[in-house]
Amino acid sequence: MDTKSKSIKPAVAFTAFVLGISLLIYTAAAVVIIAVASAGSAVIPWKDVFWTDYQTTDSFRSYLSDRLSVLVRSAADPEGADPMTPEDTNLLYVVTAGDAVRFANTDELRPNQLPEGYNFLLTYDGESVRVYKDGREISDSFQVALPAKTDADVSVSLAAAEHPTGYSYDGYSSFSYLLDDLRQIRAFVIWLLIVPALAGIALTAWSIVWHRYKVRADQAIAWFTGRVWLEFKLLLLIPFLWMCALAFMCCLAVVTNQALTYGVLRYASVPMALWWFYLYVNDIRYNFGHITARSLCAGLAGLLRRQLLRRPAAQRTERRMIWQFAACLPFFLFCALSVPYLLNHWFAYGIRPILLLLICAAGVALIALQVWLMKENKQSAAELDDLLGRIEAAGAGRLEGAPPLPEESDFHDAAEQLSHMEAGLRTALDERMRSERMKVELITNVSHDLKTPLTSIISYAELLKQEDDLPEAARDYVHILSDKAKRLQTMVQDVFEVSKATTGNLRVDVKPLDFAKLLRQTLADMEEAIADSGLSLKPRLPDAPVWIAADGDRLYRVFQNLIGNALKYSLPGSRVYLDLTVEGLQATAMVRNTSREELPDGVDLTERFVRGDESRTDGGSGLGLSIARTFTEACGGAFSVQTQADLFTAAVSFPLTMERPPQEETI
Repeated sequence: MDTKSKSIKPAVAFTAFVLGISLLIYTAAAVVIIAVASAGSAVIPWKDVFWTDYQTTDSFRSYLSDRLSVLVRSAADPEGADPMTPEDTNLLYVVTAGDAVRFANTDELRPNQLPEGYNFLLTYDGESVRVYKDGREISDSFQVALPAKTDADVSVSLAAAEHPTGYSYDGYSSFSYLLDDLRQIRAFVIWLLIVPALAGIALTAWSIVWHRYKVRADQAIAWFTGRVWLEFKLLLLIPFLWMCALAFMCCLAVVTNQALTYGVLRYASVPMALWWFYLYVNDIRYNFGHITARSLCAGLAGLLRRQLLRRPAAQRTERRMIWQFAACLPFFLFCALSVPYLLNHWFAYGIRPILLLLICAAGVALIALQVWLMKENKQSAAELDDLLGRIEAAGAGRLEGAPPLPEESDFHDAAEQLSHMEAGLRTALDERMRSERMKVELITNVSHDLKTPLTSIISYAELLKQEDDLPEAARDYVHILSDKAKRLQTMVQDVFEVSKATTGNLRVDVKPLDFAKLLRQTLADMEEAIADSGLSLKPRLPDAPVWIAADGDRLYRVFQNLIGNALKYSLPGSRVYLDLTVEGLQATAMVRNTSREELPDGVDLTERFVRGDESRTDGGSGLGLSIARTFTEACGGAFSVQTQADLFTAAVSFPLTMERPPQEETI
């Protein structure tokens, strides 16, 4: 469940980011539209949206000014009709011209008395306007535009209801139209401005809090866009630029209060252009380093290059020469076709013969130059191919000598340098082989010569141990002498075997054996040493036989050295792991332990006389891992060592074999 929520959080964070920014954009656009429209008096002023008393709004004041002017004009005209809606009793009016009542929708309205439910009174006596609200005069604070003066003696009284009741009428003269308009504007601002703005701010803040998940979503989108061909991305720039132009025209139309006839696109152009641009920026941010990796043209060029690289250098050079010649063909054709044209218009344009001859000569010279270059390049390509072949042979150890090239060849100096390099390599190789041979012979001879005196020393030490009248101190010295002599004998034998393996004289008896059984027998023979070490050895060996081809005695010595090395130098109280795994046609045994000391970096521990800790004085010869590697490779296996801080891992790998011994033997 936790993994599922982690996979959903990036999508949620990115969705919140997109919706939040989009809502903020729409809200800002709506605010700009209302502000521009209000400045042009196209709609009800948006500052009247949050009215508590509609009689104090600018819209109500503007409406009364308009109604007052209309009533005065209609009353001054003897044939003027009632411009109001008599059935709408939210606004009572009485209009008189002289002593006669021209228009009225009530007979209860008096200058000093308002009907029940009405708290606002406006009177006009032909000269001035007086306004009363809740029984108090507010003429100074409620300014109403005076109507144009007329010759008729017109007076008007208007009374507005304190709490207007609903009245449906489509005409502009209805007082309820004003109230409905105010309610619609309020709903518009709340649900299309305030709520989206708050939601946009909340979603954007959410995406900021979950920024790390949003980054993961960006990376996932970049992974997808990174697999889109570059040519397709460039092709999509055309509709993107068109969408940007449409968004600019939409913004310009809003600012200038003009109409834009593009349907729903005028509302979607700005966010579409924004998020389109965001995809491009996100793609460049994460895929800039390999932006051409997914390119059709780059892929075709790479395919062509790979096809060329499969051919020798000479053939590649020849093909490039052919393409070079083909690239000049359009110019040759132009020259060839221009000659008849010049001949046909010789006299019409006054072209001189010298110009024609120059053009023809230039074409012939270019063709001859191309032919000569192709010939020279072909010769150079052949020489380069031969030189590269000799360099490849030298790299493989076959010193065949540099190819004989003439002095005018482009690669003569390179061939000379190759000859000098091969001569130096021969000298260095001979010196190294001579040195290695002498070193191996010296080690072999010394090891062989040391065997006899060491055997005598060990024998006399054993005889001294059997003497009864030796002092106690001398007896201790004899024991120490015997131990050191035996250790020296083991070291000499190890050096002798390593020397034989180096010279290829190590005898191995390779035959099928059960790898798992050999490891179990090694652990059984070393059971006492494992118990005395205080370490916990954890073998994980398969129950089924694992058949390989190797020398059982040599391989036994390999794991005896590896396990003994782990028992000697592991951290006290730690665990040693011995695993045998089979993957495909390969069997691998791994010994892992935690070293008592931190292991050095960059040191090949399988070299002779190399120790993991140079300060050790435990008598180790530094040949254990070297012998393990030498014996493993002599049996046809692979040996490797890996170290990381104080973690040591040795791996021995052998290919599986289908052969089986004639009868199961004890290793």
